[in-house]
Amino acid sequence: MPKQFLVFANFVDRLNDRFGVLASWMVLIAVLVSTANALIRYGFNISSNGWLEAQWYLFAGMVMFGAATTFRLNEHVRVDVLYALYPNKVRLWLDFWGGIIFFLPMTVIIGYYSWEFFITSIIQNETSSNPGGLIRWPVRGVITLGFFLLTLQGISEIIKRYAAIIGMIQIDPKYERPLQ
Repeated sequence: MPKQFLVFANFVDRLNDRFGVLASWMVLIAVLVSTANALIRYGFNISSNGWLEAQWYLFAGMVMFGAATTFRLNEHVRVDVLYALYPNKVRLWLDFWGGIIFFLPMTVIIGYYSWEFFITSIIQNETSSNPGGLIRWPVRGVITLGFFLLTLQGISEIIKRYAAIIGMIQIDPKYERPLQ
């Protein structure tokens, strides 16, 4: 495997870490917007659908921009019926083939259709049906960008798993059994 693949994987990891930081800041902003919205609504009896929608736009950003970093850190939700029973080498192979067979096709398909959804929203100048609501295309774009970043991270993880399988790098496919 050419080392350029690992250079690419490291670039993707750093890129998604930056989006992970952005997602973290969105949590704080969402808390502030939510607090201000509640104080203004109950303190001054003033309500705005725009601020309510801004909260869920921020939530979409948190989820979509944080997903790739969560995947990189191996903290994502997984179907772990047998995964915990296998040694690390088998886990690397499972992650490698699972990424190729399931993860990448899923992210590419969802990303493709979200792109169409995003472009249609721009062309139609889609806005909220609520009075004072926001335009819709930015949040549609967040979904598309999030799946693009998730696809890139999937490629990065496949590269790193293969490099570990052939002995180029050492990675620990750490696994924490969930509480049951």
